[in-house]
Amino acid sequence: MKLPRRLFTLIALTAPIVLLTGPIGHANPAHVPHHGQSAAAPLPSRADTHVYLLRGLFGVFSTGLDALAKQLKAQGYHAELYGWDEAQQVIDLIRRREQQGHEGPTILIGHSLGANAVITVAESLNKRSIAVDLAVTFDATDPDPVPQNVAILINFWADDGFGVPVTAVPGYTGDLQNIDLSDEPGIDHTSIDTMDPFHQTVIARLESITGN
Repeated sequence: MKLPRRLFTLIALTAPIVLLTGPIGHANPAHVPHHGQSAAAPLPSRADTHVYLLRGLFGVFSTGLDALAKQLKAQGYHAELYGWDEAQQVIDLIRRREQQGHEGPTILIGHSLGANAVITVAESLNKRSIAVDLAVTFDATDPDPVPQNVAILINFWADDGFGVPVTAVPGYTGDLQNIDLSDEPGIDHTSIDTMDPFHQTVIARLESITGN
């Protein structure tokens, strides 16, 4: 699909060239080592970067996440797909991996109800002081505020009767970006997660915080 010039401008705003910074004491994971590594430490590998993708209703309306997961796996990332109602399974898996010594980035991506579940997972991890290096939501419908443990959250949304902007908890010091696609033709709740330019934006962000 050929996308309008304005849409490419919006996509460029999410690129990892210049990242927003929060108050002193917090920065995004592209510049701050994960889990207390020294500043001179190499970037974590793609293989040690765990990406959890959560589908929306019935697991059949988020086919774009399947395509994104396939791309991520092809590039060496550890990507896994779940339903929105498997959020607790994702929480338990992340906790278990942390207990086993996993120190690579933790990434959460979701569409629709799966986007809401991304915040639910992050909230639970926040209570256990587990960091989420990057979260991406496609047309979240009723999300809780983003908790403090999420370093970067990008919400692609459209005012199509489903999607809403994402907010954060008071005093949030991370980087929260709401990309409003309401005026872009051809973008709605069922297509927003399928568009490759958005997938490439996610991949570019991941490349900025990982090595090969």
